[in-house]
Amino acid sequence: MKKEIVVLAKSVKRGQYCIAGREIIRKDSKLYIGNWCRPISNHDEGAISPKEARLVGGGSPKFLDIIELVLDGNAQDPTQPENWLISSESWRKIGTIRKPSIFNVGIEEPNNLWASSNGRTDRITTDEYMQNNYNSSICIIKPDKFIMEFYTEYNSFKGYNQKKRRGKLWYKGLLYDLAITDPEMDNKYFSPFPGENEGIKKIELNSENCLICISLTPEFQGYHYKVIPTVIEND
Repeated sequence: MKKEIVVLAKSVKRGQYCIAGREIIRKDSKLYIGNWCRPISNHDEGAISPKEARLVGGGSPKFLDIIELVLDGNAQDPTQPENWLISSESWRKIGTIRKPSIFNVGIEEPNNLWASSNGRTDRITTDEYMQNNYNSSICIIKPDKFIMEFYTEYNSFKGYNQKKRRGKLWYKGLLYDLAITDPEMDNKYFSPFPGENEGIKKIELNSENCLICISLTPEFQGYHYKVIPTVIEND
């Protein structure tokens, strides 16, 4: 099955990609934005290797690229219904959309961000996801307020320093404190990254000019964690 998607989320973890976007519908010589599509592999919890994400002609997909994929079918994951299994065929870039288009038609307004009864706003159990009949694991929202915090701390369990990237966002009366996995924020705001003894560096973005993509991770020890794979600024 062939699909065109506009890339709206691309994060990196352990040298591999998580990529997701909205399907592009062509009708009457116009482009329309459809449902979410997250291409996944059959290895490493669905992560896409650099080789698998390589475009015809070289390079890998970038934010707002329109890419053409050949997919083997929906992965049939009830907690991540947007997941589609990739085929062995190469991906093709066929265009790019302008960022203002996302601010015009890409904003979603869910009642909550996968609310959980345990009081933790950064995760939800698989059971509770299913009980609440959630039918999506990714969305783009306009926050009421958004602050990024970047710092380095010692992980006593692992025995080494770790870089931490957190996003505190307020949405419909709730505060969400989530991990940021968007590598572009390092490059734009935190280069060089603050060291262990340099404290927490904070950046508050203008909520009128930013959107936040939020996604649920695959299940880990009974939980799906909420992360921020993309911060979108209308600059």
